[in-house]
Amino acid sequence: MKKIYGRIKKEYQKISSLLKLTLFFEAILVVSLVLVMGFTTKRFSALLREKEIELGEKRLESLADFAQEEYNRFYSLRNYIHNSEIHMIMSKISRDEQEAYEYKNIQDISVFFSGIGYADENISDVILVSVYGNVYSYTRQASYEVNPGYPFLEDEDIKEFISSQEDMEIKYVDPTKYCIREREAVVSYMGKIYDASLFPQKNLVGIYMINIPLTCFEEIRGSTSAVSQGDLYLLNREKEVLYCSDASRCGERAELKREDKGIHMMSKNLGSSGLEACYVLTEELLLSQIIQMKRQVMGVVVFAIIITMILGYLLYHIFQKKVTILLKSMQELQQGNFQTRLPVDSQDEIGRISESFNEMCEKLNAYVEHVYKAEIQRKNAEINALQTQINPHFLYNTLESIKSKAIVNHDEDTASMIAILGNLFRWISRTGEKTISLEKELEYIRNYLQLQSYRYNRKLEVSIEVEEDFLDEMIPKLILQPLIENAVKHALDGVCRDKLIGIQVRKKEGILEITVYDNGIGISTEKLQEIKEELRTAENQDEFESIGLKNVNQRLRLMYGPEYGLQINSIAEYGTAVKIRIPVSESGEGKVV
Repeated sequence: MKKIYGRIKKEYQKISSLLKLTLFFEAILVVSLVLVMGFTTKRFSALLREKEIELGEKRLESLADFAQEEYNRFYSLRNYIHNSEIHMIMSKISRDEQEAYEYKNIQDISVFFSGIGYADENISDVILVSVYGNVYSYTRQASYEVNPGYPFLEDEDIKEFISSQEDMEIKYVDPTKYCIREREAVVSYMGKIYDASLFPQKNLVGIYMINIPLTCFEEIRGSTSAVSQGDLYLLNREKEVLYCSDASRCGERAELKREDKGIHMMSKNLGSSGLEACYVLTEELLLSQIIQMKRQVMGVVVFAIIITMILGYLLYHIFQKKVTILLKSMQELQQGNFQTRLPVDSQDEIGRISESFNEMCEKLNAYVEHVYKAEIQRKNAEINALQTQINPHFLYNTLESIKSKAIVNHDEDTASMIAILGNLFRWISRTGEKTISLEKELEYIRNYLQLQSYRYNRKLEVSIEVEEDFLDEMIPKLILQPLIENAVKHALDGVCRDKLIGIQVRKKEGILEITVYDNGIGISTEKLQEIKEELRTAENQDEFESIGLKNVNQRLRLMYGPEYGLQINSIAEYGTAVKIRIPVSESGEGKVV
């Protein structure tokens, strides 16, 4: 047992301290989230139950109000029927069936139907049936009108109603059986018509039926902002389901009891109508919502745990990567690589250690450079200086000899060309200068272009536009010559018209802009875009076709920063313009970074 414990302890000590800390905080976070999930679920379950009951009450009130309103309207219609021409017409028909076909009677019934249809848009059908089976009907949609040949008096529901003691009854009916087309179910308000002349004796002379589609109840249900999971019921005296939000229950007989387990029930009786509106919420439905909510909360918690684990791993990986780089750099330092440096991208403990390590490496490297390399560099510098002096001296003497020979032979052009070339060599060999004035650079360019004009039989036009105030500006040495050479080499060869090379100098918002332009063959749009992209991104000079442009662009960016350098524009067959952009200081000298 002790061996196992010792082995576990040994392996535990090998684990990274940061990993231990990360796992510890991750465990605390998981436990906290689980506790929060349990509390939240319990609290929201209670709130959900209260919300469902409250929404159920609102829906119940809406259904009860609608049903009561419709019943009151139909009760008023019942009284109207017994106090109008309708009961008189039905009484006449009961004494003489031929009265059913009298035009005036039919016209009066039509007027009655029109008034009812206008008074209540929820009514879909009004049907009058005499004791002889004569049928008068009104249907709001003509395509669903009642079949006048249907034997209403033989219908089981109507026979049962006629034989009952009730004067008015409300039933669930499928009107398809007495319509010419299939119809949706309706709530039918049926009533008996008596001969008023024999009152108080009840002598039946006909019946009336007024239908309301179930969709009207659905619309009332949908018009409320309350949406709950419970079911709404509308029952008649016989507990028949006239309407239910679960359509499959319509027409059934429902025995709903408050004391049933697993059911929360609310009901409202609608006065003398015998109607009862009920709201039933089963625990099964409520539990399904609670379970769904628990799953959602659990999903959020699991997602949060996964995110925290990922973030914890990323933090551990970032920190571990920094430690690995630190250890690797220390190993390189042990092997004698004093140039190694650590990136310092933070001010935390690792950042401060990296700064101290870099300072130590700099001091060690300075010491090694001073002791071992200073002497070697000094000797190499002396050799380079001697070579720099010897090579130009030899060239100057040689060119001077060739020039003298050309003068003796009366070849003035050759002598002039050699003299210009000698001046160019002397100017280039001044290695100690990194920046020169714009005036000296333009003087060198004039000599170079004068030399090139001999190549084109002096048909090369040169235009230099520069204000005198700009001549003292300091620019990098030999920054224009590669651009001029590039124009001569690539732009002017093959051009039949007069050749032009121009230089324009402008100063704009603290930036010195020197534009070199020509009227050569230009560059195609595709090639121009390729050159611009290479100027922006290419790092290897060998990958870039125009080494001169690349060299100048890199020098400018190294000296002044990445926002400066070259800009190039060209139009095929018209010419090319290359612009140099460098900053100038208040004193007039270029600012070098």
